[in-house]
This record gives sequence, C-alpha cells and structure tokens, in this order.
Amino acid sequence: MDENSTTEATAFALKLLSLRNHSRFELAGKLRKKGYSHETGEAALDYLSKKKLIDDEAFARELIESRQRRKPSGRGKLRCDLLKKGVPESVASELLKDYDSLEVALRAGRKKLAALKGRDENEKKKKIEVFLRNRGFEWPVIKETLENLFKTGQEDEVDQTPSA
Repeated sequence: MDENSTTEATAFALKLLSLRNHSRFELAGKLRKKGYSHETGEAALDYLSKKKLIDDEAFARELIESRQRRKPSGRGKLRCDLLKKGVPESVASELLKDYDSLEVALRAGRKKLAALKGRDENEKKKKIEVFLRNRGFEWPVIKETLENLFKTGQEDEVDQTPSA
C-alpha cells in the first residue's frame, strides 16, 4: 500500500467531511469513485475512524434531525434512507425507536394545510393524505394527523397537541 495514496485519500475524505458529515459507507464509495483502491480507502477510513472523524451514529442522528426540519418523513422511510447510506441496522433501529412520527406528521400536515387555503375540506384531506403517504408515514399516523387537523370547527386554528 502506497503511503502517499493513503495520505491523499485521507485528505480527500477530510475535504468531503468539511462540507457535511458522511457515513463510512458513503465515504468509501466516494473514494472508490475517485479512483482509490479498496485497501487505500480502508486505510484512510480506519485512520479517520480512530481520530473519531467518522461516526455513523452521529451521522444518522444529524440526518434524522435535518429531515425533521427540512423534509419530514415517516419512520420507515427514514430507516430506509439510513440503511441506503450505510448506517448499520442496529444504529438505525436504536435512533428511530423513540422517533415521534405523529409529531413530525402534524407539523408537516399543518404546513401543507396552510398552503391549501381556499380548497374544500375533502380536497385538503386527500392532498394531505397523499403528501404524508409520499413522505413515508404509516396509515395510523396519517389517520390521526388528519383527525387532529380537521377537528370540527378547528381547521383554521389547528390543535397544537397531538392526541394520545
């Protein structure tokens, strides 16, 4: 193994990490795509792991928090996204076990409802249902979100607390 190549691969990985956090799996793929051998890439990634610059759990936590803010998703979709990015199943399961899909769905539903002013209630319900389904929310969560959003006479002042 060429020490120069390992140093270059490490520098490239650090450059990527300076832009945003990555999983080990993502970095390995980017190193291969850049032309580094498997051995060189692994040596660079091992070095970065020892220095605690690669941490799949921290990466997964950041991804979940980011999605909650920018593009709310259901637990199943988040799990799938984490696994695609190379986060170990055990880490994904642990981080998602306390994930409150209902709270996230309510926030997303409120925002979508605000964008649907002027439409009739059935059309709003259908559009919000499809929106939440496309974001990977499970049917029980979608159903409860719709019930909360469309409580009789409270459509314009949506209840801020999810029902139990």
